[in-house]
Amino acid sequence: MDALNKLLNTITEHMGDMMPFYLVLRILGALLMAFAIIMIFNAIQLVIGRLLSKRISFQRTFIVKKTIKYTGFVVAAFSLFSGIGIDTSALLGAAGIIGIAVGFAAQTTVSSFISGFFLLSEKPFQVGDVIRVDDIMGEVLSVDVLSVKVRTFDNLYVRLPNETLFKTNLFNLTRFPIRRLDVLFNVTYQADLEKLRDIMNGIADENPYVLDNPAPHFRVDKFDRVGPMINFTVWFDRNQLLEVRTSMYMAIQKRLAEEGVEIPHEKLDIKVGGKLGEMLEVGGK
Repeated sequence: MDALNKLLNTITEHMGDMMPFYLVLRILGALLMAFAIIMIFNAIQLVIGRLLSKRISFQRTFIVKKTIKYTGFVVAAFSLFSGIGIDTSALLGAAGIIGIAVGFAAQTTVSSFISGFFLLSEKPFQVGDVIRVDDIMGEVLSVDVLSVKVRTFDNLYVRLPNETLFKTNLFNLTRFPIRRLDVLFNVTYQADLEKLRDIMNGIADENPYVLDNPAPHFRVDKFDRVGPMINFTVWFDRNQLLEVRTSMYMAIQKRLAEEGVEIPHEKLDIKVGGKLGEMLEVGGK
């Protein structure tokens, strides 16, 4: 509070000591100087942004440009106050007090700001990648200092705070050029697994989206109550998930039906005893 009072007293004293016309000229000169400083910093950020865009990622270029821009605003503000004769030491003291108060009131914002720098240094994703965080999955539209903007596949706009991304398990679905699809299903214990392997490999060979390298892989994961658990894996281009998944499932269902391979379902037998069982048995007759 003392710093704020000192700042107000300084402004009042200077306004009372100076002639009105001279004060107007001094304020206009200070405003022109502040405007010139802002324009210079804007030009600097444009030049540096173009130079860095070819060397570092878009996110880092964006942060550097924003830092230069905000620095220009701060320098322009101090130039303005100094130009009209305000003691900047009092201003610094007031800014310190306000900064402490704002820091306590905006802990989440500060945490997201710091988390943003850690995300930029680790680079777990970039603009255009498809990420999944908890139950949210979509394409990254922008990476800012406080949050990441994502567009989901049902065309929703989602804002994810950097603090949340930093503390949560994050999956980048398009980081690598190819992905794997795992097709899991059961067959009966009477099924010929060697024949089934040939059928599945034939389905993969006929699918235009499935890659030859890495090759499809057929394996038996475990024995369930209804039959063996089959895990058939294929690799595909990362941008063709929907196409390969839909075409593979449709082809498998059709081909297995043609070959007479049954996909079993769990059955539940209920036995009722006592008088209720006798009544049901009599009623059934």
